[in-house]
This record gives sequence, C-alpha cells and structure tokens, in this order.
Amino acid sequence: MKLRIRNDGPASGAVNMQIDSDLLANHKPEDDPILRIYTWNPYAVSRGYHQKDDSFNHAEIESKGYGLVRRATGGRAILHAQELTYAIIGSSPSELFGNTLHDTYMLINAALIRFLQGMGLDPDISDGETLAEARASICFKSAGKHEITVQGKKIIGSAQRRTNGVFLQHGSILCGPAHAQLTELLSVDAPGKLSVEEIEKSTTNLYELTDTDYQRDYEELAKKLINSFAKTLNLEISAF
Repeated sequence: MKLRIRNDGPASGAVNMQIDSDLLANHKPEDDPILRIYTWNPYAVSRGYHQKDDSFNHAEIESKGYGLVRRATGGRAILHAQELTYAIIGSSPSELFGNTLHDTYMLINAALIRFLQGMGLDPDISDGETLAEARASICFKSAGKHEITVQGKKIIGSAQRRTNGVFLQHGSILCGPAHAQLTELLSVDAPGKLSVEEIEKSTTNLYELTDTDYQRDYEELAKKLINSFAKTLNLEISAF
C-alpha cells in the first residue's frame, strides 16, 4: 500500500469540490489512500451539505467575485481564503484508518499535529464546543471536537463523510486572517453571526504564528504536509 499524492494547487471552488466528490465516489475499499492538497482561486464560500442556501448574501459574494459551493461533507460555512486545503480519501473500517469516525479523525489529526509541530508550533486537539456554538453558521466561530488549536485558537477545521466503506475528510489549514471576512457574506439573519473581530479572536493562522506566506511558500508547505502524512501513516508516497 502507498499514499497516492495529488498536489493540485489553485482552482475554483466548483472545481475543487467536484474533484473531492469524484475521488470519494470512485474510491473502492481496496484502493490505496489519496492525499490531495490544493488552494482556492478565486476565493470561495463553501456551505455544509445540509446548510441552508438562504444563510448567505448572494449579491455580496457575487460582487467580490467569489464562488459559493456546497461541500460533500457536513458542517458550517467557510470562506476559503488564505488557506492550504487537504483532502484524504481512504477506507474505513480498515486496519489503517480504524473502524469509526473517531478512529479516522484521530489518525489524520496525528498527521496534522506532526505538520504543525514541524512548523515549530505546539498544537492541541479541541474537546468540543457548546450546543449554541455548534448551531452557528460559521465553521471557524469555535473549535469542535477533533479540531486543532494553537494557543487555544482554532487553526485547522475539518469535516468527514463516510459511505460504503470509504471516506472523504477535507480541511482548511488557516494561513492568513481573510477567512474572518465570511461574516460579511452571510445573510442578516444567519444563525450565530459574529463580527470579524470576534472570529479573529477565536482563530489563528500560520502567517501570524510563523510568518509563512501560503502562496510564496506553497511548495514547501505542501512538501511538509505530504511528509507528515506519509510518516504518520507509515506509507511510501506515489504520484496519483
């Protein structure tokens, strides 16, 4: 078994979400796992699979030239801006990824923790959030169970979908503060809407912590992320 790598770089929100969905749909339990790394150009808002479309200010999103897409996974809205995005497609139940959603999350988190530690950081895994926080519209409002923080602030948010013995988990590694502008793209009555300042207080990013620029340093970041997953999964890598 090898870890197959897709280092795709920038694409639109529609293209990125279609690729992730296709990788999940075409994956078979006996297939080798896939790690996909990508960014978003132009920036895009993604909504969770069950999130209502009327929570968003469509005119404002369009005026900024951003996309609005639905993810194959659940969870809440994210503005994909200044971030490095990963996707893992694999099999569960399996010896490698375990039998449960928790097993899979924790193994993938181990790779993400290794990545952040390699950046000189001291990350932790959140214990979860309150019911009110969980009902909010904004993903990065708070750190849910299994999500990764640094200095008590959320830096990686992930979501997972499982079907027919395979899973897709994708997540955003924050590399700058632009994600906090999401609140300006929500409808007036979106549940749990916060100010930009409130979102910034609950999150952090690689630029703030390490002066890393995700565009300038993309290839270096991608290499570190690939190596962290390969070491954690104890797999050799191969091109997709």
